[in-house]
Amino acid sequence: MRLILATVLAGIGAALWLWGALRLTGKKSYLWKIHALGISDMIGSLFILAGVLLHSTEYWPHVLLAMASIAFWGTAFSLVMARLGHSRHGEDPK
Repeated sequence: MRLILATVLAGIGAALWLWGALRLTGKKSYLWKIHALGISDMIGSLFILAGVLLHSTEYWPHVLLAMASIAFWGTAFSLVMARLGHSRHGEDPK
């Protein structure tokens, strides 16, 4: 049962990766595309690592550290990109 749930979580994560990559072909702005890709990659990676955590519980400290790093750096990167986008278009972010 645990193996099935781990596989389902990893599959959801891979689907989110693909969904984010397919959004790059749209007609929206460059910053929207980067934002959608960054969020879908971050959430997809967290799902994949949750599947790894269920599958291989003996490595839980390493997997949790990787999950925390992805969650922090993914959010920080999105914030930096948003601020760069605002300053580039003449708006002053607060």
